[in-house]
Amino acid sequence: MAAAAGTLVLGCVATGMPTTYIPPDNTYVCRDNKTLNVMRAPDGRSATVAVGGRSVVLPLVDSAVQQKYTNGPTTLYLDGQNAVLTSDSFVVAGPCVSAVPLPVGQQYRY
Repeated sequence: MAAAAGTLVLGCVATGMPTTYIPPDNTYVCRDNKTLNVMRAPDGRSATVAVGGRSVVLPLVDSAVQQKYTNGPTTLYLDGQNAVLTSDSFVVAGPCVSAVPLPVGQQYRY
């Protein structure tokens, strides 16, 4: 009976979901040959995005993608190796891919 209980407990261990770790500062190369530089605040609550000589600070909001930063008209989506910057629903830079491979680890949800 103890062996059966041990098996039951082991069967309930949560497996991790593969998650890309996005560094605080990263550069993305976009399809239109633009470079998108993203610098996230130490507390993660905002990101400064620079493209084409302009930069803007965007606050973090809840999202189905890995990370979304927006001030309303301008939105930055970060999802794994990918990034897209939009303004008034038009793509400003994207699709973009991290200039360097980003590490992937396991994220656990209980």
